[in-house]
Amino acid sequence: MKEVLIEVVKNVQKDQTIFIGYLTKEQARQLTFSDHFPPQEGRIGYQRPADMKRAKAFAKYVSEKPTGFVTPILLNARDDCSFISHNDSGYGRLHLPVKSCLSIIDGQHRVLGLMDCKYTNLPIPFMLFQNLDLDAEQELFITINREQKKVNMSHVWFNDRKNDELSQLVVKLESEVGSPWYQKVNLNGVRGAKRAVSLDSLRGSLIELFQSGEIKALDFNQKYEIATGYWSIVSEVWPEAWQATKNSLIKKTMGTLALSKLGGFLIVECLDRNTKKLDLVKLKSLLSRASHINWMNNGEFNGISGRKGADVVKNKLDEIIFSKVGANS
Repeated sequence: MKEVLIEVVKNVQKDQTIFIGYLTKEQARQLTFSDHFPPQEGRIGYQRPADMKRAKAFAKYVSEKPTGFVTPILLNARDDCSFISHNDSGYGRLHLPVKSCLSIIDGQHRVLGLMDCKYTNLPIPFMLFQNLDLDAEQELFITINREQKKVNMSHVWFNDRKNDELSQLVVKLESEVGSPWYQKVNLNGVRGAKRAVSLDSLRGSLIELFQSGEIKALDFNQKYEIATGYWSIVSEVWPEAWQATKNSLIKKTMGTLALSKLGGFLIVECLDRNTKKLDLVKLKSLLSRASHINWMNNGEFNGISGRKGADVVKNKLDEIIFSKVGANS
């Protein structure tokens, strides 16, 4: 009978034999499978069907990114396999039948992406259990997918800020003495930070604030001056809500997003085309038309939250500010 031979390292954890090694793309095609629903004969169908779009995205990531490394997949040998040691050590050669005998517990999209990728011949690292029973295999899959948590996006943006201008702006807004956002932003998403807004949330608000092509074309320092100018006027128009450490909506995600969407129009209206600076007097005059708005929890916007809520609030502010502008023009 033909066999596939793979160099591995053998180990034992909790009385369970484990092998660590690498598969070539051809070996992965010959040996691996995912136990999808509906199950084939002899299988149990605990895996979700493969998403080829996701697999291709992984192949693209590995091919194009300098840090696109392949992490080990998790396998279970459902057929007998034999290990021949080199000099009675933990290093040796694994002998496997040439058929679909290695169930992919975790990593099916990595395997599919690499098998079909035309631009790389990277080997596929694996950790292989020898004959886990099917209940244990399924339980391991459930545990991996139930317990894994995504990294907070604020943490991601903070670490990658050198490649992202908006994240750099948020960090500067948070760290510069005199900035209206000084020490008010949770930069890495840690729980219990007692900061009004996260880096990810304020970054999203800046996208709205700089929505005009004219503003997008400005350099970093010009954008920073516009952001500090705009939010300083906001803090002056609604000082109680801005200074409050709790029960205020103005620095929550809904509030910052609503005001940024509004600001995206106002800063274009108030921009000096020669100096590329805001006319802060004009801006304050416009925002002050809504100074009667109560941003506290017991005010007009009580119970409103999220992106949809931000649109509701922005529309309300539009009615107040722009209707009065029209009446006075």
